[in-house]
Amino acid sequence: MRHIIKSLIITLATVYITSRLVPTINFGQDPRNILLFATGIWIISQIVNPIFSIVLLPINLLTFGFLSFILNIAFIFALINFLPGFSISTYNFIGANINGFIIPAMSFNQITTILLVALIIALLQKTLHLIFE
Repeated sequence: MRHIIKSLIITLATVYITSRLVPTINFGQDPRNILLFATGIWIISQIVNPIFSIVLLPINLLTFGFLSFILNIAFIFALINFLPGFSISTYNFIGANINGFIIPAMSFNQITTILLVALIIALLQKTLHLIFE
């Protein structure tokens, strides 16, 4: 039970951080969309991903765990089609200068923004699970 609550909190934190990093994520007027999105990401990370990882173990080993990233992309595309009001639009990153480390400005279309969101979610979940477990 403790593991389930911890993983739910990590997933909610991941969704919150992702929505702050990519401000073009729109959950719509219904606050249930945020919970449905977080619940779906949690189900994928805790139930679907381990099943696919075991069934497709040779492919998962060859791709170094790329399967969870693919599952996140598929789930985000499904949610865009099925959740009313949920959308991810184009994102124009203005660039950043962090202590002399320059990240140039970039423009993402809708598909690359979805890939960016899925990548952020996958990396944050893996990182937060490593830190808190």
